[in-house]
Amino acid sequence: MPPSFRNHNLTGGTLLGPGLVAVPPVVFTEQDGKSLVSITHLGADLCGHPGIVHGGLLATLLDEGLARCCFAALPHNVGMTARLDINYRSPTPAGSYVVLRATTTKAEGRKAWVEGRLETLVGEGEKPVVLAEATALFISPKQAAVMTNVYPSS
Repeated sequence: MPPSFRNHNLTGGTLLGPGLVAVPPVVFTEQDGKSLVSITHLGADLCGHPGIVHGGLLATLLDEGLARCCFAALPHNVGMTARLDINYRSPTPAGSYVVLRATTTKAEGRKAWVEGRLETLVGEGEKPVVLAEATALFISPKQAAVMTNVYPSS
């Protein structure tokens, strides 16, 4: 994200810092908006309850990650959330790394459907704990051609 946009962006600026998201997430994307994997450290100051990351922050991570997953499959590489359904599965401990995995399941015209989950980061051979699962619909706005795209799509 260009530095000039960071001050006005929740996940790319406001939430970055000590005790929050200390470093920008590491993101891997598959060509054409097919899939995305993102690794993020969630600090101790992002809690809703002591030691537990706020569910609204998890919703924000899912919304941003699932959207970013499908951008390359949408006209002009931009989309807005039309629907986001979340099922919380397990409390997310503060001060931990989480992995977001997302897959675009269908893209049709200005619409893209995406599913994904947040899970714990584990070592080789260990089974991750699913923290939250989500499905979403994103729609590329009719005026997308004139909107500024701040996320690279490749």
